[in-house]
Amino acid sequence: MADVEIKGLREVIADLKDFPRGVQRDVINRMSQIAYDSAQKGAGRHTKAGGTGALFQSVFNRKDADTIRTVGHDTRRAPHAFYVIQGTKPHDIRPKEKKALRWVSNSKFVFSKLVRHPGYSGDAYMDRAAEDALRQFSQLVSDSIARNL
Repeated sequence: MADVEIKGLREVIADLKDFPRGVQRDVINRMSQIAYDSAQKGAGRHTKAGGTGALFQSVFNRKDADTIRTVGHDTRRAPHAFYVIQGTKPHDIRPKEKKALRWVSNSKFVFSKLVRHPGYSGDAYMDRAAEDALRQFSQLVSDSIARNL
């Protein structure tokens, strides 16, 4: 996936370094949970009835280092995540291994050798998930300090 710059993230990281390790860990864990919950809501909006739910299921919240956590998509589970988030330009879709594409419309199969996809503007729900967590930073720090004193 393309790198994303979240405004305010550098400042949050710099501010966290001034706090005790327990507060750092607690705030990072809680921020990652907020981002994870928000990312799942965003991915869930793109799950169709009868679909696989792969986008929703691919969202992860994992520990990368002692105090670092990452929220993102497992692109092996949902390789289309990038296109859902970033969008696409108009493009043609052709069958790769079969003679025709097939899908269901009005309870009937439809076949075609070509679909002209109009493009998709994307849904920046991962950016919003990070922003949701950043917005709560000050309150999370205050709560954590109160609990750890």
